Amino acid sequence: MLKGNSANNERRLLIETDLLLALISPGDRHHGEAKGLFENAGVRLCLSPYSLTELDLLIRAKEIMFTEAGLFYASLGNLLEYYDIGLPTPKPAYHGKAYELRSKHRGLTYFDSLHAAVGIVENLRLVSYDKEYAQVGGLKYSHPKECL
Repeated sequence: MLKGNSANNERRLLIETDLLLALISPGDRHHGEAKGLFENAGVRLCLSPYSLTELDLLIRAKEIMFTEAGLFYASLGNLLEYYDIGLPTPKPAYHGKAYELRSKHRGLTYFDSLHAAVGIVENLRLVSYDKEYAQVGGLKYSHPKECL
């Protein structure tokens, strides 16, 4: 999905699970801000391919509740399509880089390391509320407020 040169990728932002959760949760304190970013980014948004797995684990842990799984995932698919959000295909290179990042940055969770690895490997700016990303060398990181 992420074809083209790195200059093209400069006009793309990689979002991770926390922004997606803020968007789909009207009660989230960042909902309005996330909605503004999705609607007015002025650049192409890409969702980390590992966000869907992280989201699924949050559902299994009952951190996210819904009444019908099929409807939830269909709505999520419609939302991604509506905002024209790309989804990179997982690559072994992401896992290799994530492993390296976890050994250097103890504050990164498993999924954080995967999201950061996608950003580094694909030369994409990662947008997240998690400020731990600012400590990751080689990763371009922005807080969502900086992108509005």
